[in-house]
Amino acid sequence: MDYTSAVEFLRDLKNNTYHFNIRQRMKMLLVVIGEHPDSMSLIQNMGIIDPDRIKVLCQKGANGYVLAQALMDSIEISTPNSDELSLKAFGYMKPITPAELDNYIDEVIERLENQKQYLKNETEVERINQEIALDELEQFL
Repeated sequence: MDYTSAVEFLRDLKNNTYHFNIRQRMKMLLVVIGEHPDSMSLIQNMGIIDPDRIKVLCQKGANGYVLAQALMDSIEISTPNSDELSLKAFGYMKPITPAELDNYIDEVIERLENQKQYLKNETEVERINQEIALDELEQFL
């Protein structure tokens, strides 16, 4: 996953640069979540599916990508003139306002940035360890 472009896209999505309606914005958020390696915990942290239901679905072999796809299919507009969504998935109904959607986007952005930083730090540690190993090898040669 390209964390930099995903974060940039999500920031544009939050600012609604693309002029999407709330349903389209939610679907795009779910697409990004579905591509994340830890998408299951992202969905769980958002609270859009009952945690007990998530455990049951995991036991049946569902993963974050499958859950994100199922959620995309279950998004409904509450009323024709409403800015609020209804997410009806796996026996659980959750209304989502534009402000809540922005909060979800912020949470995912923060998670992606943390993951990117973690990978950067991990790579730096690996590089240092490789240099130390090479130095030790040079001493023996």
